[in-house]
Amino acid sequence: MKIAARKSTHGSALRRDQFLSDRARAAALRDVFPEVEQLSIELQFSDVSPHTPSPQQHTLYPAAPAFFRFVCPCADCDGDFDLTEAVTSLVKSAQGRKRAATSRGQMNCLGHRLRDRDASKPCSMQMSFQLLSTPRAGSSR
Repeated sequence: MKIAARKSTHGSALRRDQFLSDRARAAALRDVFPEVEQLSIELQFSDVSPHTPSPQQHTLYPAAPAFFRFVCPCADCDGDFDLTEAVTSLVKSAQGRKRAATSRGQMNCLGHRLRDRDASKPCSMQMSFQLLSTPRAGSSR
C-alpha cells in the first residue's frame, strides 16, 4: 500500500488561506455600517520599479463583506494594505449627514518581497486611496 507523502504548505499559501478565511468570516457591510448604502474604494499604486500596477476600483453594497484589507499587488510580496481604520473614521464622521462623504490617504506596504527578504527591506509599494461613502436613503443615525 502506497502512503501519500505529506505536502508542506508554503508560507505564502498559508497567508493567502488566512486572508480568504478572514474575508469569508467578515460581517456584512449592512451589519457593521447600517447607515451606508454604498462604499466606493479607489486604489492607485506607485513603486520604484518601472512596472506600476493598474489602479483598482471596488464598490461595496450592503450585502458585501465589511472587509477592507487589500493584498499588495506585487506577486512576490507578503504584505497588504488595511483600510479598516480609514473606512471606520469616514463612516463615523459622516453619521447624520444626508450626502456622500469622501476621504483620501496614502499608505506604504509593510510587507517584504521575496527577492528582498534576505536584506530585510520592506516592500517599496505605495498606495493612494479615495473612499466615498453614500448614505442609505432615510438614514438619520
